[in-house]
Parts: sequence; C-alpha cells; structure tokens
Amino acid sequence: MTLFNLNPKESPEELFGREKELEELIRLVKARRWVAIIGPRMVGKTSLLKAASIKLEKNKNKVIYANLWGAKGTDGMLKALARGLNEEKSILQKIKSVTKRIEGLTIGPAGITVSVSKRPMTTVWDLLDAIGSQKDECVIELDEIQELAAISGNLLKILANIFNTHSNIVFIFTGSMFGIMKTLLEPEATSPLYGRSPAKLYLQPFEQKTAKQFLKKGFQEHNCIIEDKTVEDAVEKLDGIPGWLTLYGNKMSVQQLPHLTALKETVSEGIKIIKDELEHFLESRDRQAYIAALKASAISNRWTEIKRNIEITKGTTVNNATVYRIIENLKAAMLISEENGAYRVKDPMLKAVLLSSDIA
Repeated sequence: MTLFNLNPKESPEELFGREKELEELIRLVKARRWVAIIGPRMVGKTSLLKAASIKLEKNKNKVIYANLWGAKGTDGMLKALARGLNEEKSILQKIKSVTKRIEGLTIGPAGITVSVSKRPMTTVWDLLDAIGSQKDECVIELDEIQELAAISGNLLKILANIFNTHSNIVFIFTGSMFGIMKTLLEPEATSPLYGRSPAKLYLQPFEQKTAKQFLKKGFQEHNCIIEDKTVEDAVEKLDGIPGWLTLYGNKMSVQQLPHLTALKETVSEGIKIIKDELEHFLESRDRQAYIAALKASAISNRWTEIKRNIEITKGTTVNNATVYRIIENLKAAMLISEENGAYRVKDPMLKAVLLSSDIA
C-alpha cells in the first residue's frame, strides 16, 4: 500500500477508509444495477472506481474505463471510449470486425481511433451496441459524466436503449450532482430513463478520526515518526479531503519537508488546481453572480446575504429565482453546502481562492 502516491489508487489494497463504499459498489454491480458515485473534487471517486475495476475483473467482468474530463460532447466521449476499449483488449478483439463497419471509427495496430463522423451519436450507439452484442458481462465506467451536459438529451436516449437491449452492460457514472448527473438521478416523467435511475453512492470527505488514521498509516509506510499534534493540525487545515491529505503526506514523507512548509506548499498547489477547476465550472455561466455567491459563502452566509452580495457585485437587482438557481447549482456541484440555513464553502483550497484578491 502506498497511501501517499499522488496518482489515483489502482487496487483495493491501496484504498483506505472506503471499504464499505467499495463493498456496496461491487454488490450493486453484481445485482446489475447502474450506479452513480457522487462527491466533490479530490474526494477519491476515481480511486474507488479503479479499485472496483480490479475486483470486478476478478469476478469475470470486462471493464471499460472512460475519463471524460474535458470531453465536451460526442467526439470527446467517443475518444474516451476508444481509449478505454484499447485497454480492454479482449472485448476489442471480439468486436473488431463489427467496429470496422462503424462510421467514424478506424481500426489499426494500436486499436480504435476516432475520425470524423457525419452522425456522431449514431457512432456512439453503434459502438455501445457492438460492446453489448459480444455477450460478456461488461462494466462501462464514465468518469466525470457532467462533462457531457451538452449532449445530455441524445445520450439519455442511447443509455435507455442500452438498458432495454443489453442487460449485460452495467454503467458506473461519477461526477457532481448537476447537469446530466442530476438528470440521470432525478429523471422527469418524460425522461427516457424515468423509473430506471442509477443507485446513488455518496463519497464524503473523511471524518477527523479517519483522516488522522490515514495520515498516521501513510507516515508509517515511510517510517516517519510524526507527532500527534502535527497530524491534528494538518487534518484541521485540510478538512479531511483525501486528495489534499495525500499531497501533504507526500510532501512530508517523500520530499521530507517540514510540517509548516509542507502545509504551505500543499495549499499553494491546491489553490492552483482549484482555480483551474473553478474556471472550468464557470464556463458558460454568469461569472460575476457565481463568484459573488461563492465569496459570500466562503465566510458562511444565509440566502439573503448571498442575494445582497450578488446584487452589489452586479450593480442591479437580481430576482429570487436566479439566486435560487445559482445556489442550487453550487450545492449540486458540491462547491457549497447548507447547514442550518447557512451556506458555506467547506474545501479549504476553494475558500483560500475566494478570500484572496486574485479571483473576480
């Protein structure tokens, strides 16, 4: 086990503190339930997914992993699926002859490559249909499903068709609770997946006790003797988020930095990561309004104060429906949480970004 490895964990043995979630995920897949893993950034969704892949493969499931981060639509999804298929050689071999006839896909020595298709959604269906037709039990993991919001309508129809025609395919989705993920989990009566929504599996930051155990075990792996008060300070500053704890632990044990330096560098690097992800979230949204709402939430505020901050920032009156939508989207993206009628930013890195003067 290497808890302070900065890459996503690859096996169940490397996973810490997620035994119950892993067991539940495997149980649901065995029951042929589609599953949505929901949680904020850096909480370990991808690690859980990859650890599950190992166990599922041992159970004779074929697993296709597709990383959709930055996919932005049909071509991006096709490329992600192609990369996943090129890793799962056994399925690729079985569908090779069929895939040669699918418009927009090319088969070569390195596997499938995606070319221009006049009907890209048809290509997606043909590819998934080919995977389903090979009869092996197959799990398709769509990591960061919210990236496909632009094609949600057509994608939902395809997923419904897969559900109806290929019971040997089980999907696992990860992401935040907005966009297509929200539509998947809370389908309206008119949705093609109405009555067939995936099971929800929430992944939360570690509780303080688990976070301390995580750091202590990671330090033990590196034969580092760290005082309890140092561990407690790190957990308090990093709020139990596995990704930040891992980064801090790596700086302490691998780079052998002093505690305060490791914390400072963790926060500095974390801020850069969060800023990039925040910019990604703000694309095609009312930037001024969302940042105003987030800044108000960084110091914990109620609905009326958030509305006032948005209006002050924009210099105009904002109707209640707009404020409600902004807050709900921020909650769904797990950028803010609601406690006793107050909204607050929990991630320490995001809070640091919002309280600084270089975000507007």
